[in-house]
Amino acid sequence: VIRYDKRTYVYGQKWLPAGHEANIDDETVDDAVAAVDMIKTLPQINAKQVFVVGHSLGAMLAPRIAERAKSLAGIVMIAGNARPLEDLLVEQVTYINQLTDFSGMPNSQIEELKKQVANIKKIGTSDFDESITLPLGLPKAYWLSCKNYSQLKTASNLQLPMLIMQGERDYQVTMKDFELWQKELLNKKNVQFKSYPKLNHLLQEGVGQSTPFEYNEYRAVP
Repeated sequence: VIRYDKRTYVYGQKWLPAGHEANIDDETVDDAVAAVDMIKTLPQINAKQVFVVGHSLGAMLAPRIAERAKSLAGIVMIAGNARPLEDLLVEQVTYINQLTDFSGMPNSQIEELKKQVANIKKIGTSDFDESITLPLGLPKAYWLSCKNYSQLKTASNLQLPMLIMQGERDYQVTMKDFELWQKELLNKKNVQFKSYPKLNHLLQEGVGQSTPFEYNEYRAVP
């Protein structure tokens, strides 16, 4: 297994060359494709049996990685969103705010986030407002690259084996997304689905509503 830290984790705001705006390929796809190419050169590795396993954003982009990395044996998508990334942001903060034991985002900030998300939908049109700050401090080029990528359509065009896994207690990427994957890919014989009733977004077991507090606890992945 080859694992590596994302550029954003290692380099923070300095992860891109000067003058270049971030996009999903810069952040995730390019490095994953490079890792696949590298591992295939190792003499102890069967180059025909290389799989890509992606979690969360990595799962969302796994079909794009498979599209670019030639001759993969298959992909595994864990907690991958089928819906647009920006839609999940509003859903996540709304969920956290309704938790009685968690101090969430003020309503004014949620309304501002909704305004930002609505503006993302207008990227590429004359209605887009350049003066509105975009979510997560990411530039327009990043959100445009998300808008121009359909994970559902890309996955539906793949012929390689795919395993799609989802924790049923996940509030970041929910069963709504899992159901959309099923709806889009159910008739494809190369795709299998598996959901786990007790798992949250980090694949930790628990009962009841998942909360951000769980993420700070040690819970072995089953």
